[in-house]
Amino acid sequence: MTSLSSIADRVRIDSTVSQLREPAFELIRRNERLNPSDQVRALLLTTVVVCQACGLDPHEEVERTKRMVDQAEGPFTYHVQAIRDYAANELNGK
Repeated sequence: MTSLSSIADRVRIDSTVSQLREPAFELIRRNERLNPSDQVRALLLTTVVVCQACGLDPHEEVERTKRMVDQAEGPFTYHVQAIRDYAANELNGK
């Protein structure tokens, strides 16, 4: 099993999202110097390229991630809401 297929297997079976909140917020923070449309497109491009390189279907991974959002927004967390607020307020305001 190659390293990339091992990563793909872990992506498919790991259902815990608590460790993803802060890194997701960090990705947004590092992109904020770009213009808003480029921020969105860069994240999407990165997602597709990384998924494809790991042998994952980007569409399936987006659907899987959409199902995880509620869990990621669990009690006593703020990262996902901060990302949502950033997209709604900061991206629209630039």
